[in-house]
Amino acid sequence: MNGGMMMNLKKIAVIAVILLLAVISITKIAPWAAAPENHAHSIEQTDNKIATVMTLSGGAAGTSATLSLLPGDMCTPIAEQLAELAKYFMLILSALYLEKFMISLSGYIAFSFLIPAACIILCVAIASGKKNWYNIAGKIAFVGLIIFIIVPASIKLSDMVYQTQAESVNNAVEEYNNLDIEGDSEGGFLSELTTLTSDTLDRVSSFLSSLLESLAVMIVTSCIIPVLVFVFLVWLVKTLFTSNVLTIDESTLDKIKDKITK
Repeated sequence: MNGGMMMNLKKIAVIAVILLLAVISITKIAPWAAAPENHAHSIEQTDNKIATVMTLSGGAAGTSATLSLLPGDMCTPIAEQLAELAKYFMLILSALYLEKFMISLSGYIAFSFLIPAACIILCVAIASGKKNWYNIAGKIAFVGLIIFIIVPASIKLSDMVYQTQAESVNNAVEEYNNLDIEGDSEGGFLSELTTLTSDTLDRVSSFLSSLLESLAVMIVTSCIIPVLVFVFLVWLVKTLFTSNVLTIDESTLDKIKDKITK
């Protein structure tokens, strides 16, 4: 009788500690993980990319609008290409804003929902003695930690790739800032077709080429790498829940149970 009571008291004590950890996860760790100031570097890197994309998108749209006002059709193909590039840059901008939101949201999801859920399932496993629930709790907790880590890791990987090609992107921004089309004619930009000199056409063409290169860099760093990381996460979660990865064997579970009950 006393042995059974002591076992129950130990179970209750262990369950109380685990529930306390769940409460701490929700009330303390989750706000810390979601606080923007704790992700200052990642947010700063993303904001820098957002500012660059906005500059290039505005430059492409503005240059396209300017060229489309010229008489004749000589600059129409370039204007259309620039307008199309502006649309792609807007898609990249949306992806960057989503990435920025996920920096804080991933930590909140992990420590407000997944980790507490794992703690509750672990408590149920201890109370009921269902050994397979230990494995479920461990997998959910592991997924929560992966979600918390994966977004900063994705941003870090993207930034490492971006830095290798940052010079080409900066060159595109510099070319746009130096692109003074209206200064080529005393009679005004829209006076005649001949006011657009060959030098200006060369600079516009060079700007278009730089935009294409910058777009490729941005697509890889802001879209492809995060998608690949997300695919890896989905594969990892699927692997965890459909295989014996992170599955605790019977002997280990018996040892854990003995420590709780003794």
